[in-house]
Amino acid sequence: MLRFDRMSSRSTRAAHEAFPPFRIDPRDVRSEAVRCAVCGEDRPRSYRPGMYSVAGVPFHLVRCPCGMVYVNPRPDGPTLGRMYSDPAYYTEGYNLGVETENYFDRRDELVQQYTETARALSAELGGTGELLELGSAGGFFLEGAKRAGFRVRGVELSAPAADFSRRELGLDVYEGWLEHAPWPDGTFDVAYADNVLEHTTDPLGTLAKLRALLKPGGHLVVIVPSYVNSPWFRALLLAQRVLPRKLLGEELVRILKLDPAKDSGHPYHILEFDRATLTRLVRAAGFEVVSVEGSVPLPAHLFKVARPDLKTRVLRGVFRALDAGMRWRVLPAARLRFLLRRA
Repeated sequence: MLRFDRMSSRSTRAAHEAFPPFRIDPRDVRSEAVRCAVCGEDRPRSYRPGMYSVAGVPFHLVRCPCGMVYVNPRPDGPTLGRMYSDPAYYTEGYNLGVETENYFDRRDELVQQYTETARALSAELGGTGELLELGSAGGFFLEGAKRAGFRVRGVELSAPAADFSRRELGLDVYEGWLEHAPWPDGTFDVAYADNVLEHTTDPLGTLAKLRALLKPGGHLVVIVPSYVNSPWFRALLLAQRVLPRKLLGEELVRILKLDPAKDSGHPYHILEFDRATLTRLVRAAGFEVVSVEGSVPLPAHLFKVARPDLKTRVLRGVFRALDAGMRWRVLPAARLRFLLRRA
């Protein structure tokens, strides 16, 4: 588990102040039944029971005949608000299970990484401009984009995270829901939503609002995890009883979500997209798909080891091969990046 007592530096002290230690009371956990966010049908089939829990209350994954996977019943609005303000969620869930360090401990690393990402985006789009990030967290991508030449603003639901980005980085971040943000339609040249859409309760409405905020011809980048709604995950669930877990190691078993007793925790995502369901949704919101790229997140416990042993080197090779196959669209993706244009 990642805890604040592993953190150091000024960012760490600021994070200590920003995220008071508290846990959700089980009596405050409420749920609501929902329909499929993509097709609107209410014909869910069990997909993975007990995938998540909030304060000991279990939540299950279901699958719609259209292919969409989602949490149903899901935590209601107030429960989601408490969950996103819980430091256990923010410091452990934000890294998607593939990192070994706390998000705030990685400030310098992430700002540098995101600066390069933003420069590549600028080259891809043919220039910079007004950029909006939805779900800006501690502001590290916004800081990187600013260094790359973009004029940046953000939206963040978590009050402590929004405050951190304003106080520590001096960024213009609106705290609250996107629908209540103060900017007029047609403000931005590009919007960026990295690992955000899977957390939304109304993804079509969110996409429509982002489209409205873009200038005509503006672009939206959407990045979502797709492993849980992929043939990889379904195959591993069927084969998990015979998998050589000692060969994989505890960390990889946890990342692959093969052990319900250990995996169960705050819902990383309430929606699980694949290429087909996300394509259907973005087109319904009025976007043109410019490009789609698949990839797989590279686990830090394998790729940040200074002196890897033989097993680690073999697993690195496997992940690199998988990543190459996904980028070349030969293999189903574990993560999807959509570049969209306002139609």
